[in-house]
Amino acid sequence: MNKIKILIADDHKLVRTGIKYTLTGGDNVNFIERIDEVVNGKEAVDRAKIYTYDIILMDINMPELDGIKATAQIIRDRSDTNIIALSMHSDDYEIRSMIKAGAKGYILKNTGSEVLTDAIKTVLEGGKYYSNEVALKLMEPYTEEPNSDKRPPTRIDKRKISLTRRELEVLRMIANEYTNDEIAKKFELSKRTIDSHRQNILSKLQVKNTAGLIKYAIRLGLV
Repeated sequence: MNKIKILIADDHKLVRTGIKYTLTGGDNVNFIERIDEVVNGKEAVDRAKIYTYDIILMDINMPELDGIKATAQIIRDRSDTNIIALSMHSDDYEIRSMIKAGAKGYILKNTGSEVLTDAIKTVLEGGKYYSNEVALKLMEPYTEEPNSDKRPPTRIDKRKISLTRRELEVLRMIANEYTNDEIAKKFELSKRTIDSHRQNILSKLQVKNTAGLIKYAIRLGLV
């Protein structure tokens, strides 16, 4: 992967510092060329007109111009801009508004560094990325019956039989918001082994990210 340029738009210095620390640590340092910071949506729009960024990490609640409006303006000027929303809350309105504005990902600020780097890499490869809580929110209209507390009948997918028992267990854990590190500890396995299981599941189910995994977990009745 070529080195990339990132813009962080967030009005909290502590958040910006934490993200920069995450993205410049470990192996990540090898693919980061530059990280710029702005403190509100207006500055993000102005900066995106001058510089080309591979990824813009966009907070939603900011002064002067919020992240939703800033995203819409940036996408209007440069439709191919990769914007990932950052938020403290999995609010349905904010999620759908950011996606409608053109964001290609939506993650919560309390997610781990692994989620952040996975989101960036997935979006750079042309995919979309939603953290577990966000993906579940997006799936709600398709998994809930009006005026009923009962789960809709499970649709059995033929691809279920291609997953091993361990892969089904890992898929269930992913859908219940466990990180790869937490799953590894739960099963007393190495993180590398869980990473391998995750990649095998993605390949077998022919999906690209966590959102796709959660969708199939729901269809298979695992959550």
